[in-house]
Amino acid sequence: MFKDPFVTSSIILALCFFFVLVCNQRLKSKWIKIVFLILSICYLTLILVFDTNFVYDLLRSLITYVWYPNYLIFVTIIILSIIILLITLFNKKMKLKYRLSNYFIFSLLFALYIIYQRQGIDTSLYNELYSNTSLILLRIGTISFAVWFILTLIFKIGDKHEK
Repeated sequence: MFKDPFVTSSIILALCFFFVLVCNQRLKSKWIKIVFLILSICYLTLILVFDTNFVYDLLRSLITYVWYPNYLIFVTIIILSIIILLITLFNKKMKLKYRLSNYFIFSLLFALYIIYQRQGIDTSLYNELYSNTSLILLRIGTISFAVWFILTLIFKIGDKHEK
């Protein structure tokens, strides 16, 4: 593997990138940040354009997990919403729009979880787990969380862009 000059040069280039980024923590050069931003965008574009198997599998997995959620993902999302709520409660510098959206996602997911538990669904039985009622509750929870996550990312990028 290391006899291939491309592999060796890739490792050396990656180590150089790492060294420059670590040194930039001290220098705080905008030029280096811009160069690495351009390199990152180029690298991301190359992955998305040339690695079609990855893109196909990623999109298929995302659609599968959002549209056909399972109970494990649902409970994980509930736990994440509780952690997000705790962070929101203790972070005094958080903007109002983030606070409100975090409160909303927690409240919605909490209500969905209680409704799901009250349905008496046995999660070990496939036909009960994916009945109409439980599937609708799981979908509402995962799609709401996905929309909340995407909107939060867009707001954060917008806030960074404003500064």
